[in-house]
Amino acid sequence: MRAQYKSNQVGMLFLTVLACLLVVGCFQSKSNQSSTSDQQSRSIYALGRIEPASGIISVSAVPGERLMLLDPDVTVNQQVPANGILGLLSSFDLGKAQLNALIKKKDLAEKNRTHQIAVAVAQKAQAEASLAQAKAKLRELELQEDKLRSLETASMLANENLIRLETLHADDPDLVTDYQLRKQRNEMDTALADYHIANDSYDTTKEAAEKAVTAAEANISVANLSLKQLDQKYEEQAINQEIEVAKETLKRSVLLSPHVSPDSLKDVLSVESKADHKTGSTEDRGPYTVLKTYLQPGEFITQTPIMQLGDLRQMVCIAEVYEADVKNLKINQPATIHSPSLSGEYADRIDPQTNERTGGIPGHIVQIGGVIGSPGLASRNPLAPADRSVVDVRIAIDDPDANHALSRLVGLEPTVEFGRLDSASVTASDRTSSSKSNERPHSRENN
Repeated sequence: MRAQYKSNQVGMLFLTVLACLLVVGCFQSKSNQSSTSDQQSRSIYALGRIEPASGIISVSAVPGERLMLLDPDVTVNQQVPANGILGLLSSFDLGKAQLNALIKKKDLAEKNRTHQIAVAVAQKAQAEASLAQAKAKLRELELQEDKLRSLETASMLANENLIRLETLHADDPDLVTDYQLRKQRNEMDTALADYHIANDSYDTTKEAAEKAVTAAEANISVANLSLKQLDQKYEEQAINQEIEVAKETLKRSVLLSPHVSPDSLKDVLSVESKADHKTGSTEDRGPYTVLKTYLQPGEFITQTPIMQLGDLRQMVCIAEVYEADVKNLKINQPATIHSPSLSGEYADRIDPQTNERTGGIPGHIVQIGGVIGSPGLASRNPLAPADRSVVDVRIAIDDPDANHALSRLVGLEPTVEFGRLDSASVTASDRTSSSKSNERPHSRENN
């Protein structure tokens, strides 16, 4: 009897355990199916930031400078002037004075060069005249050699005549008188004196003439070298380089819009800031709009930009998507931008029949970043994890009217809802082609 009772208890326990296992298995199967279904059909949400497609451009300068003035046409929410001049720094006046001084220095150098050329030409002409005189003296000395030989011969003949007359006078005093002897002796002395004078001065005169020729030729060479150097305008070239450096330095004192190159400022001295547009006028304006000004004339420049500009013709939304959700996104996937700041047809609504969220601005993914980083946007959900990592996803705006509406909401942080999709349909090639770097690293998801 006891054995049969124990056998019945064991059977009942076995059936109870089997029933419990079946119940647990069914529950887990339903739970897994529900979880898989939710994962495959859920929407992905992320925080985003509205900005121009070309980004927000900060106009800054070297810290320590002072903002002298802003162009009167540079006002918030207005496009910049077409010439791109936004304002001037205090160093502009000093740079302008230095540039004017260099220009005057160049004019003075050109006048001085003209004077030096005239002096060099005169020196060359004088040297050429001296050379002609020295060469003429050398030719005269060549003729003097013949004269020396004649004087030497004349002195020798006078001496021979004197000797002959003295011999005759000794033999016959009446044949040669004392007067004749004195006369012949005087002629001999004169001839000898003329010879000695010409002979003694010949060497020094020839040496002086040769040196005069050498000096004249050297002066001509120096004058030619001076004229050559003056023709090459070395001083003017050096001043021109200083002027170019001063111009480039002066251009740094001019605040320019990104659509204008500093090289386009041909006459930097004529730069001025003046109002030449009516308020709200779009004529003769550049593509960039003044988003915000941080400094006013007279304030010193620090690390803070002077102003921020943006090209509002095309807006985008940069969404910070949670790293675990990126694998479920692909290029051209639709996305909707929601924000309480949007109104009209883009305002958020709840469909009373389907109880689904409607409204928002439509867009699509054009770029998926390949860098995972920390979020740059603060989540509005106090329960959101603070250490999450995100990927930047760039979303283009599909509606042109919506693009215009967002151009007045730069910096808006909306919620981005990505379209529902089957995660299994996302191929590896889609993810690979969309892995491109972007600019900012945050996301949140709501199931």
